[in-house]
Amino acid sequence: MNMPSGAACPPGTATVDGAPAGAHGSDVHAPAPKGDDGSGGSGEAGGGDADSGTDGRVDGTAQEPSGPYLGGGSDDGVVLGSAEWDLLTDGIRWNAETYLLLGCDPSHGPLSLDRLPDRLPEADRPLLRRMMTDALVHGRVAAGTLRIRRACGRHDSVECAGEPVLGADGTVTALRMLLRPAPPH
Repeated sequence: MNMPSGAACPPGTATVDGAPAGAHGSDVHAPAPKGDDGSGGSGEAGGGDADSGTDGRVDGTAQEPSGPYLGGGSDDGVVLGSAEWDLLTDGIRWNAETYLLLGCDPSHGPLSLDRLPDRLPEADRPLLRRMMTDALVHGRVAAGTLRIRRACGRHDSVECAGEPVLGADGTVTALRMLLRPAPPH
């Protein structure tokens, strides 16, 4: 799978407050509690550990990804979904492609992290749990291919990569995820 190893943004992507600059154009925002504007501005990006090949800094300085990169986005005609769950405000931001890839109705809003497994068959849920644990508990980038259960009963494979967003104190403040259809076997 051609997913990023150090960032959920393509190399060279400009960021503002840790989010891709101008990325809010097709985003669909879920209302966040406590009067938050749902912008999901989520601190500093970066970080890692000895296993990830990054130097572990959380000072917001840019780091080159140490692994392969997830293609050229829409330029090659591939549907590319992006999502972010802000753990501090409970704000959730999905772009329109994420709804399509996960088989969700945009009128119902994005799924919270605890509802995400509902879209997968039971057999794929342990992989999703491992990926979430790697990202949210261990602060590592996680990637894998999951099957998404459709209303008609069909399962479509989706490649996904998630990265934790670290705050200034090094704690995980958000989870970002990129998704795309898995190539046919």
